[in-house]
Amino acid sequence: MSLEHAILGFLDRGPMTGYDLKTRCFDRDASHFWTADQAQVYRTLDRLVTRRLVTSRLVPQRGKPDRRVYSVTDNGRSELRAWVAQPLQPAPLRDGDLFRLYFGATLDDAALETRLSEARRGLQERLDGVRARSSALRITTREKALARMTLDAAAASLRAEIDWIDDCIERVREGLPAPEEVS
Repeated sequence: MSLEHAILGFLDRGPMTGYDLKTRCFDRDASHFWTADQAQVYRTLDRLVTRRLVTSRLVPQRGKPDRRVYSVTDNGRSELRAWVAQPLQPAPLRDGDLFRLYFGATLDDAALETRLSEARRGLQERLDGVRARSSALRITTREKALARMTLDAAAASLRAEIDWIDDCIERVREGLPAPEEVS
């Protein structure tokens, strides 16, 4: 996934400021499957302007700093369409928490169960939020139907992760081999 393509897609829906992209698009609309911090958004916008895939213009405001509004260009739209047309690929799995579990042999069973239970609670909260957003979304446009599909994907992924954690907790409760002594 390219942050550039995500920004092109959002701008294809209409001109926005970098702040709008961060707060409305990444923090609200796409937060269930993608995050971006403010600095990433602005660095990427600068690259897109340099590549002439996006333009920007200053919009004066009374009593406030001018706003910089970004718009996608025809070249940017072409780039977005070519990217969207590519086959969907499974995302590479990169999960730092799995590394913590992988290297957690020095933790006793109680500590492992606590870490797993904490992770489960966090995932359940996220799942509840995704389900609430999905049920509140009224399918009135093609874009909203596709947005619902992404919410469904996030919910399925979260449910699978919760099921896996439940299995791990059960294995810990059944008893794992004792931690090795570290010398």
